[in-house]
Amino acid sequence: MSKSEVKFQKLNDDAKILGIGGLFRSVGNKSWAINLDFNGNTSQSLQFSNIPVLARKRVLNATKPYDLAGLPFSFTISNAQQWSVANATDCPAYQAHRHGKDSNQLCFVVQLSDVRVYIPQLEMARVLFYHDPFLARLSLQHNALMEDFFLSKNDNGQPVVTVREGAEYPITYFNQDDNRRFLTWVLLDSSARASFESISTNLVKNQFQKNKYQYWNFQFTPPPLDGVDIGLRGWEDRESKSFFVWEIIRLNGLPSEVTGEIDFFHPGYERQVGGKPTVGDGKQAQAPDQYELDDDELSDTDKATMGLASERVKISFNTPFITNRVSRRIKSVSNVFGVDETEVLDSRLSTNEKEDSGELPGGAWNNIDDETDDAHLYLGKFQSFINMVDVLELVHGYEILSREIIKLPRVGEGKKHWLSDTQNPRCMAVVNLRHTNQNITLFEIDTSDNAAKLSTMMIKGANKDVWISQNLNQVMVEIMKKSLGWPTALFKTAFTKDGFAGIPHPKSKNPGSLPPEEIGPWAQRFVNWASRS
Repeated sequence: MSKSEVKFQKLNDDAKILGIGGLFRSVGNKSWAINLDFNGNTSQSLQFSNIPVLARKRVLNATKPYDLAGLPFSFTISNAQQWSVANATDCPAYQAHRHGKDSNQLCFVVQLSDVRVYIPQLEMARVLFYHDPFLARLSLQHNALMEDFFLSKNDNGQPVVTVREGAEYPITYFNQDDNRRFLTWVLLDSSARASFESISTNLVKNQFQKNKYQYWNFQFTPPPLDGVDIGLRGWEDRESKSFFVWEIIRLNGLPSEVTGEIDFFHPGYERQVGGKPTVGDGKQAQAPDQYELDDDELSDTDKATMGLASERVKISFNTPFITNRVSRRIKSVSNVFGVDETEVLDSRLSTNEKEDSGELPGGAWNNIDDETDDAHLYLGKFQSFINMVDVLELVHGYEILSREIIKLPRVGEGKKHWLSDTQNPRCMAVVNLRHTNQNITLFEIDTSDNAAKLSTMMIKGANKDVWISQNLNQVMVEIMKKSLGWPTALFKTAFTKDGFAGIPHPKSKNPGSLPPEEIGPWAQRFVNWASRS
């Protein structure tokens, strides 16, 4: 993501979305646009590829910070496929508050014990599927998932996703674990896929033509979503006990049939090996302070795509799974550069599809905030470390009090929260031990991608347990601020210089793993330091 601001070229400053209408396109045109109503009695259309950032009462081209609009509301879904359907105008809460010319848009209607909730169908689809422009465009094309992706299984019976040659799926999304995981869910979960494909089915069935334009009021069939916690914001009419949803901000506990590890191939990805990590992408270009989105132009196939920051939707899966970024080609290099395409100097971008006739670099929205509790899936990355801890227990009499795997946070515009090779989350193991009435904590960070040479941190002291529990988040932030370095100044203040030490790893030809004969001597180093007074 870029720190640069993003502004729609065709919209006024502080343009508040009051209504989201139907889709349309001229006959023979490939791309669909959507009608929008704004404050100031203005109307405009934008390409449908911008749907990840289009929600009622949101402010585009904001010149100052805005709070989230509407009253908060939440409930637990029980079979969304049994929801009834009505027009927005049928909701008294819709009529009680100022909106645009979108009264005929379809809503799901949920009758709870004390209130009747109207959820615009397009808003429900936005938070389920429309996290980037690629999926937005793909959903409107019949049979597009089968045409762009090939599904198979590896020797272990686990699914494999292959991006077909010629598919538009950008390497920038493939390089991010949250985007890969979400697309994998759409491809492999039967309920999610059927729901996604119902969009194009309804479009083909219900679109209509008037003069030289085709029109469609969005409609789809949701997955059952049993047990999902949904968080909303909108307007309540207490007299009628109705609630009209402006924006969905949270979907927690999405059910999924996908489990384990899924290999994900992209024809544009080459795994780079043998190089030393290098900050950036090797170019000296600097992004402008503000990008302007030209909604009328196509993006150029040969130009880079810039990630665009937006308000995020909090998503989590009940059953987490890992996607592995895999390449059939390996390239030996002297330096490994960052994967993000940051060489975009042009201040104008296009969020439309890439074509040979396009002229502008691409802009790609990404609104996923994946909060899935999945850190435990990355335990295998710490196998040598866990083997060493087992030696402390079995050979040296240490008692293991707790073991935890935590994903390191993203801080600022840094990229070290991802492993540079797989682009999966970088995690830290936290192990609490006791030996001869002494409590000890070990911190081990996954550097299997050779991103840094980092020792294991060992902390001891009478007050350290309480301090660590209260300051763990700060410790992780400081680690990331130092680009994977221990916050020694912070530790000195809390424990004095004798209360902590970095225990070096044995040398290994393979980062992240050790030969069995090195595990015992490594454990002895911890024992030696812990025994010092």
